[in-house]
Amino acid sequence: MTARTPVAIIRLDVAHQRHRKAAHLARWLGPWADAEATPEGVTRTTESLELAGGGSIRCYRYEPARGGVSGTYVVAHGLHFAGPDDPRLDRFCRILASAGMLVIAPFIRAYTELRMAPSAAEDVGAAVDHAVKLSAQLGLPRPALFSISFGSTPVIEVAASERHRDAVGALVLFGGFFDFFATLRFTLTARAFDDLASVVLPHDPVNAPAVFLNLAPHLEVPGDPETLVEAWRAMVHRSWSRPELRTAARRWPIAEAIAADLPEAQRELFFIGCDLLPGGAAHLEAGLARAGDAFDFTRPADKLARLAAPAVICHGRDDDVIPFTEAQKLREALAGDHPHRLHLTGLYGHTGTTLVDPSALTAEVSAMLEMLYSVVDAPHEAL
Repeated sequence: MTARTPVAIIRLDVAHQRHRKAAHLARWLGPWADAEATPEGVTRTTESLELAGGGSIRCYRYEPARGGVSGTYVVAHGLHFAGPDDPRLDRFCRILASAGMLVIAPFIRAYTELRMAPSAAEDVGAAVDHAVKLSAQLGLPRPALFSISFGSTPVIEVAASERHRDAVGALVLFGGFFDFFATLRFTLTARAFDDLASVVLPHDPVNAPAVFLNLAPHLEVPGDPETLVEAWRAMVHRSWSRPELRTAARRWPIAEAIAADLPEAQRELFFIGCDLLPGGAAHLEAGLARAGDAFDFTRPADKLARLAAPAVICHGRDDDVIPFTEAQKLREALAGDHPHRLHLTGLYGHTGTTLVDPSALTAEVSAMLEMLYSVVDAPHEAL
């Protein structure tokens, strides 16, 4: 029998660790997992990150309580008032850490206020600086960036920036978007746009107030727009993560209670912005027309063309917030020879796992495993 060389042994161990980590993620993130259960043996500490322009933000640092770490992730959340305090995101970060990752999850200031703003890139950049420093201290590869939903905008910008372009090992864009305006239109109309063609897909009506909150400066609002902004923000706080409120009849009592404190002249627009009265699409188009270049910072085409890091693009075909057609647009915007992987799955919606037809389960599980292997590979520069 020929003894294995040390190099062969190392390769076998690397492959074993890769399979083990992917199996661990599948255990906790697969359709069979208890969405309320969280792996034990993970520590979470709160840290303060200094911003280049002054001030600071909070972040959570997750790591396994025992054993070493093999890679680093910076996880950028989407538009959500809880940020990393959202139990679903906290659970996800703990799962990554329990698989042997060091995870940095910043609180993105504008996003916790439900606002799309250029400052989000500054916050993610501070988290990347922190992750780069920690990775160097621990002898780890360059950190990978993991964006969720609207977090794709600052993650792409940071990864393409002159300062961070060579500091990032990989990007994982989960449920991200290419065309911000098309994404907003989908939120109100359920139509996913791809060039001139469109297709109707399931969409979640409770997201409409977040759209109007961002459009408020560009709408014809009677009185102080901030009054309406706070009312729409209150509606989001009271309706998100409550599936039973997808029906208008269930949302009306909540909206009426909030509208009672509004000036009478603003109430109709408030209800329209909650997708409870018709007219939302017309107001959306008028607001986008008046916005001018206000949302140009969301356009990723030039930034994607400057990327150096490999990109993993993941999207659920049943995503009811950002349609899966946006994933295809992101891939098409990459340079022709840019290393990337695209994973479309029927097992994940925007907020978690979804049910699939049993006849398609085998294919979907296979696709899920390929995606999880990409998640394992990204922070190890193995893409």
